[in-house]
Amino acid sequence: MRIKKNVSKQKFKKLTYPHMKLLYNVALKYTGNVFDAEDIVQETYLMAFNKFHQLKDPARCKPWLLRILRNNFLKNCHKAKARQRLQETDYIEFLKQHIREKDAEEQLVNDSSTRLLKTAIDKLPVKYREVLMLYYMDEMLYKDIAKTLDIPIGTVMSRLTRAREGLKTGLMKKINASRDNILDLNLKGMKQGPN
Repeated sequence: MRIKKNVSKQKFKKLTYPHMKLLYNVALKYTGNVFDAEDIVQETYLMAFNKFHQLKDPARCKPWLLRILRNNFLKNCHKAKARQRLQETDYIEFLKQHIREKDAEEQLVNDSSTRLLKTAIDKLPVKYREVLMLYYMDEMLYKDIAKTLDIPIGTVMSRLTRAREGLKTGLMKKINASRDNILDLNLKGMKQGPN
């Protein structure tokens, strides 16, 4: 019995561990912070190990793990409606540790673009956000996304289109608001005139 469990454990590691980084990235996008992402990935691997006997086709391991991850995220969302974000200082420390050295101006532009994009993605409903992430982050095909999320392929295509439109609209609103603020500042400065 113990030998069978060890063989199963080795097979589990061989099939599932290569997908850990992807699962973490998806969980990070779902939750928005590293602490919850790590918890969900850990829960996913624990559940996957306990239900490993249910995986019939080893080639379908990645979508199977992503489905478990998604279900864990949704379960956690129902348990706790309000998700806490990292405190500003923790987020800054995280960025310092994970961003390579760049000159300040380039880093500022990249950070502001990344924040703008992240904010726009976070404002999308979960059903659009998850399709967007699976398509672009993991470069999954429509049919694989459909199997992972257990929805028809037409729904995947529809959600992806709506996610792109929502993202575009959100980004355009932010960009236009930034331009208006800059324009207001310039106009106020012109009205006051030189001192």
